[in-house]
Amino acid sequence: MNFELTEEQLAVQAAARDFAQTELLPGVIDRDTEQKFPTAQIKKMGELGFMGMMVDPKYNGGGMDTVSYTLAMEEISKVDASASVCMSVNNSLVCWGLERFGSEEQKEKYLKPLAAQGIGAFCLSEPEAGSDATSQRTTAEDKGDYYLLNGTKNWITNGNSANTYIVIAQTDASKRHKGINALIVEKGMPGFVVGKKEDKMGIRGSDTHSLMFSDVKVPKANRIGDDGFGFTFAMTTLNGGRIGIASQALGIASGAYELAVKYSKERKAFGKHLSEHQAIQFKLADMATK
Repeated sequence: MNFELTEEQLAVQAAARDFAQTELLPGVIDRDTEQKFPTAQIKKMGELGFMGMMVDPKYNGGGMDTVSYTLAMEEISKVDASASVCMSVNNSLVCWGLERFGSEEQKEKYLKPLAAQGIGAFCLSEPEAGSDATSQRTTAEDKGDYYLLNGTKNWITNGNSANTYIVIAQTDASKRHKGINALIVEKGMPGFVVGKKEDKMGIRGSDTHSLMFSDVKVPKANRIGDDGFGFTFAMTTLNGGRIGIASQALGIASGAYELAVKYSKERKAFGKHLSEHQAIQFKLADMATK
């Protein structure tokens, strides 16, 4: 088996690295300190195709493979984890799920804008349910040709900046996991309110909010898959999302390592650079291997 990267994958990696250094690095510390969402930078990422990398080109995506996506995620994460988590959610949790399980009408209406210039959010976690999809308190009451959505979602990435939301809600509690649905909700629907921004310890530029739904009418056409498919949709989509988050974690660690090496060659102690001290060399070696 050949584990070497293809020319296309190397080109994607180089493009992501260049974008991170030229567009994301300037002001990254200030954005994190001020909890400022990288709006302009995310817009440019969309223009370059980073927000819908694996989506079929017929839906405005890049048509790239998963390896290319993870390489780009790693390079972006080395510099700005707030930008990369936005990219991860849109690619892995929103676009991927819509392309695989959405109807053709949903793909035309929602996936195409998301893959090109949009920002999506995946709404599963709740105040008392965490990410346990079987314990949803948010309800989607079947009203014939629409669902009446009520409830609260917490810790939602892209909560305020998104224009399209995939909301996991309980329609029939007696059916447990088979009574859950996944609904596409648009920003601005009556009864949909974006709550406070979370004051996090890290990745503070990320737009993490609570979302409240009060008698939001969601058309039946916005349900993803058959009735009761929501649990399967959530679990399958989250499995793919773990690839993006793993790439982000690797990128953050790699970025920290690269900064540590750079600093060790600049700072002097006891008459020589830190990198010349064996104790520091051991630490850097551990970082590189672990």
